Amino acid sequence: MRKILLSLSIVICACGWTRGEEKSRLVVGIVVSHFYPEWLEMFHKDLTEGGLKRLVSEGASFSMNYNYMYTQTGVDHASIYTGMMPADHGIVGTAWYDRLRGKRQYSTSSENCVELGELQVDSLPSLSPAALQALSLGSFMKLHNPLSKVYSIAMNGNEAVLSGGSSANMAFWYSEKTGKWVSSSYYGERLPEWLEDFNEKVESDDFVNRGWMSLADESRPSIRVRLGNHFYYDIAQAKREYKTYRVLKATPYANTLVRQLAVRLIGEERLGADADPDLLALNFSCLDYMFRDFQVDAAEERDVVMRLDRDIEALLKYLDMKVGEGNYTVFLTFSEARELTPEDLRRVRLNTGYFSIFRAVALLKSYLGLVYGEGEWIVDYDQVQIYLNRELIEKRGMELKEVQDRVADFLIEFEGVAKVVTAYSLTHATFPEGMSQLMQNAFSRKRSGDVLFCLHPTWMPELRDVEDTYFRYSKRYRVPLYLWGNGVKAGKGAEVCQMIDLLPTLCRIMGLPIPYTSIGTPL
Repeated sequence: MRKILLSLSIVICACGWTRGEEKSRLVVGIVVSHFYPEWLEMFHKDLTEGGLKRLVSEGASFSMNYNYMYTQTGVDHASIYTGMMPADHGIVGTAWYDRLRGKRQYSTSSENCVELGELQVDSLPSLSPAALQALSLGSFMKLHNPLSKVYSIAMNGNEAVLSGGSSANMAFWYSEKTGKWVSSSYYGERLPEWLEDFNEKVESDDFVNRGWMSLADESRPSIRVRLGNHFYYDIAQAKREYKTYRVLKATPYANTLVRQLAVRLIGEERLGADADPDLLALNFSCLDYMFRDFQVDAAEERDVVMRLDRDIEALLKYLDMKVGEGNYTVFLTFSEARELTPEDLRRVRLNTGYFSIFRAVALLKSYLGLVYGEGEWIVDYDQVQIYLNRELIEKRGMELKEVQDRVADFLIEFEGVAKVVTAYSLTHATFPEGMSQLMQNAFSRKRSGDVLFCLHPTWMPELRDVEDTYFRYSKRYRVPLYLWGNGVKAGKGAEVCQMIDLLPTLCRIMGLPIPYTSIGTPL
């Protein structure tokens, strides 16, 4: 009898231990680009209880530090999902100058892949994560358990590809040509049948024809002019003018499209349906390439936040129903977080402005021509770095370091420029703190420029045009992180943590060992 009771107690204890240690079946990563984190407080009363409030109030919150200068969509996604700095994972920007090939290389563009989608054109180039030089969370999950499923969705391809990593089952992004969802031959020979069916019913044209007005005004469709807090944007007219579905990216409907596909994908691919942990990386945005067009407290920005909140509420409700509350984990954080624009800052009489790298480089070229003679001394540049013509410098018998120093001395004189550092300094010295350290963490000897600089907090880079992405970045390297669901204890982190700490935290939640490549510490 004692043996029976002892055996029974062992079984009960074992069952209780297993239940208490049950790991998350699904991790849903939500990264929102161009979000102003202070909106969560500014528009708190407009939020639903089941959306952003649910994640913020019921989960764990942390202040996270990317710990590098120039946060940018794609770069930040790579950092989040590899747990490494740009200096290590290799994605130092939207694009960089490839010195070996003598041309600009975009972070996910590929000559070896073609697009999968409605436009079945064999010659249409597509994207791949080949430039990513680090093990991502999805790849590590696949190494540990081949039955795990990894998917990512974004309106923009680079965000989808870099958050999914090299081993994703598939990454999906929005086609500006067709208004449908596409992918790359890197992941397979064709789109899943369920997605082809979904593309037949996607609501792009419905959103285009609907136009954009505030949620409160949708019941009064006669409003056609902006007056006070009322606004209306004729998306159909914009699409006719520009002949592209890109116009939808600059509306809150972009997030609804991502959410609709996510819901369909979770059901069709049965994410979180078994004990093999899965990952779904979702990427939302706040007006994408037009996020600078409105002041921080504009009615349009408020409406974007309200609609994003409703989309997250709908997503969480579906996850509760399909996967089951307590079986999944969600994290929410931000990429290329919105800064206050000069228009915002002038309202409080701050010295502010837009720094034009285009005018600065034009003057720099003239200056180098006067000092060193005629020649194409600059081969490429973006808003934070200058690439020098090293072949010409070597041909003229000059010291690269001396030219870098002269360029740095010239750039620091421009109004708005706070600090200039040369590649030589970043390569031959270690900076323990300050802006120099942030720049060093984003520096790659192979991919970064010869001279790097950053602006004062109140200054912003001028863009060549509103749709420019190569010259766009944010100086906000500290952002909130919200964790909610299985394996998370509610509360607030006591101090600033590193963004590289998120990956080992997610591994713990999913019951995975921490990758040896990770340099972070679980939260």
